[in-house]
Parts: sequence; C-alpha cells; structure tokens
Amino acid sequence: MNSYKLYITGPQKYFPNGLAELKMYKAVAEYYGFEVINDFSYVENGLLEYEPIDRSFLNDCDIVIADVNPFRGGEPESSTIFDLGIAFAKKKKIYTHVHDMRDVIHKYPRAHFNEDGKIIDEHGLKYADGFTLGNLMYMIPGKMIEGGFIECIRALVVDLIEEEKMRGQRIIPAQDHRSDPTWPVEPGKWRAYLAGTECFMVDARSYGDWMQSICRKYRFEGIFPSDIAPDLPFPSEEEMQNVFTRSAFFFDRDQLHIRNSNLVIANFNPYHGHEPDSGTVFETGMGFGLGYPCYCFVSDCRPMIERIDCRRGDDGKYRDIEKYLVEDYGFPLAARLATNVKIIHGDFAYAAKAVAMDLGIFGD
Repeated sequence: MNSYKLYITGPQKYFPNGLAELKMYKAVAEYYGFEVINDFSYVENGLLEYEPIDRSFLNDCDIVIADVNPFRGGEPESSTIFDLGIAFAKKKKIYTHVHDMRDVIHKYPRAHFNEDGKIIDEHGLKYADGFTLGNLMYMIPGKMIEGGFIECIRALVVDLIEEEKMRGQRIIPAQDHRSDPTWPVEPGKWRAYLAGTECFMVDARSYGDWMQSICRKYRFEGIFPSDIAPDLPFPSEEEMQNVFTRSAFFFDRDQLHIRNSNLVIANFNPYHGHEPDSGTVFETGMGFGLGYPCYCFVSDCRPMIERIDCRRGDDGKYRDIEKYLVEDYGFPLAARLATNVKIIHGDFAYAAKAVAMDLGIFGD
C-alpha cells in the first residue's frame, strides 16, 4: 500500500485519558503504515494553549479521520467538524467513526409534533425525520464507520487496497465535478453564504428572503441554503424519495452555494446542546478552507467556562459534568472556531452590517 499522511481529529483532547487515547490512535495508524501529522504537544500541556492553524492547515495531508460522536448534547464537537469542512474544501479523503448508527432523532429525541404533524425541536425548528446517520454536511462527503478509531482505520486500509487494485485493472474512478463553481462572483463584489439553522425554520423561505434583503441593504448578496443552485441537475421525484439521494443532493447544492460565494456568515448559537449546528460549522470550515473571510454571530459572548456547567479542579482546570476539560481561553466558542472566524455579538441584522463595515463596503 502507498504511504499516506493522516490527520486525526475529535474531542479526545478534552477527555480525562485523552492524550493516551490519541497516542494509541497514532500507534495504530503507524502500524498500518500511515504517517500521522498531528502535533499533540498542546494536549500534553493540558490545553494551556490551543492548537494554532492558518490557511495552509491540512495542505500536507491526504486523509482525515474524525470522531463524530455527540459531544455535550446532540451535535459532534465543533472544532472537529470545522476540520472536516476544511478537509472537504481541500479535497482530502474523509473517514468518520461513531458508536451509534441510529438516525439523528433517536440520538437526540428532544422534539414534539406541532399541529400540522411536523416534528419540531426545542428551538421551534423542523427536525430531520428521515433516516440519516448525522447531519448531511459531514455524513455525505465522508465514509462513516460504526465503532471506534480502530474499526475506522481498518475500513480505510481495505478501501485503499481496493482503490489500488482498481488502478491496476484500468478501472476509471468516478469523476468529481463538485468543485466547479457555476455562478462566479464579479470582481470587487461580495456574495455571502448564509450558514445556519434558519433553514430549519417552519417559515424558512420567508425568513431567508428577509435575510437576503438585509444583505442587499448593506451592499452585498446573500445565498440562502434553500436557494436553487445554478446549473445543478435536480434528481427525479422518484430519486428524491430515497433519503440518501435526497441528502446527497442537498449537500451538493449547499457546497456549490459556498463555491459560488466568497464569504460566509454563520449562526454559531448553540443547537441541540452546547455546540453550534454541525452543518453550519462544516460549511464555515469549508469557506475557511477555500480562503474566504468567515464571520459568525452569537447571542451569548460569555467565555465557555461561564456558558457550560463546569467546576474548577485543584489543578486549576475546568471540567464539565462528564469530566471533560472546558477550554479556558476567554472565548465563547471552541478555540478552533474563535481564532479563525470573526465573532460578532448580536443577531443576523447586526452581524450583516458589521460584516459590510469590516469589508469596507458600507459605512455609517
């Protein structure tokens, strides 16, 4: 098997025995012939400092393996999903592992039926009621394996061997056209992809229209997730009955929206727990990976040690009810997000104006 460079991401850095677990992952990967490019020194130092990244992050990498199990609620850990968005933007092979392969609503069943029979979550947003193993934004572009890291890397090895066998038999691999924009942004103009849970609203289309009107007010365009992507073929009605075909189409539409934009404005308010919506985080990571300016808005800017129920131990570190470390850097979000995405304290309308002023396209 050829030599491949591997990056490992997940919430293990917060676990009581996380460093030992990460070192075990590295040893297993090296046993199978992979070169692990992670630097775990910041974990060894007890997260006294965070892992810094820049726009070259994951350039020197072939494959990313991620733990996407729920973390402090129903969503995976946000910096993990941000990494996956970057990996997809940079055309890296993505593998994820999860212990529970049941559909999302069984893993976080905090919802009810409204008067129209639709499933609504605790925020009043529509809940995905189809059989999906996770948010489609990280489920579709990677291969999801039931189990842990070892099961995942074994599946990866088998797949890589099969790929090498196909190359030896002159079998042409599938062609990936997802990276081709279909609606280029005019030079000197700005077009924002509006990432967030607003697309789950019962009245999502009218709310999206309002968000786009705010963008126009501040002299830039906005793309809402449910907008039609130019030149994207639409599956047949029969094909759309299959939940995975439908999810894949929505993923392709949304990632194409991002490629047809040149900045991202994201709603990073908590969703189904303490973490932001994983699809939103993936999309923002993708924007970061493509080199876009990325912004987010939050209604609560308190540090994480105040937002999350945690206690300070004798070692001076904060831990939550599961004994996971809570980052103490003064940020309202995980450091991976807070240091690479500009945080705006306020609602969308306030954020849109702040973005326009920061880009120099609008002034008071």
